[in-house]
Amino acid sequence: MNTYDIADISTKFNKVIKKLINIMDSSIHNNILFDTIKRKIKIAIDSNPLLLLEEGGIYIFKYRDYIANDQFDELFLNTEQLIDKTEQEVIDKYTKNNSDDSNKNIEMLINILRDLWKGYTNDEKKIIKKNIKTLLSEYCKYISIVKN
Repeated sequence: MNTYDIADISTKFNKVIKKLINIMDSSIHNNILFDTIKRKIKIAIDSNPLLLLEEGGIYIFKYRDYIANDQFDELFLNTEQLIDKTEQEVIDKYTKNNSDDSNKNIEMLINILRDLWKGYTNDEKKIIKKNIKTLLSEYCKYISIVKN
């Protein structure tokens, strides 16, 4: 029996997303796409605190092997075709609605982070890595609850 609480998991997941947005925000100025993503994520968190966890967390889960093995340079610098079709089937198994906008917002956030990755210092990268690992951990806790 696990002792995880979905509300706590969701709260932590959302806080980490906000931290990553703040880190990225200091590197981006006057970017309409990023500002739109920030607004959509804030609205999603305010209207349904579970939404990013449920529908956006899968995007972090896609890259679990890279994250768990601390291969962030490979993840962010090799941006194409990281996931094969069999992994997509695993992803589909864990999502309720693959077309959900929250998944796309998290995906766009990660894609912007890819663009910024080279410009970050080692200390900034260390903070980003820690936060992304936390996202993965929280999502894994969540799927351990909902799949039991």
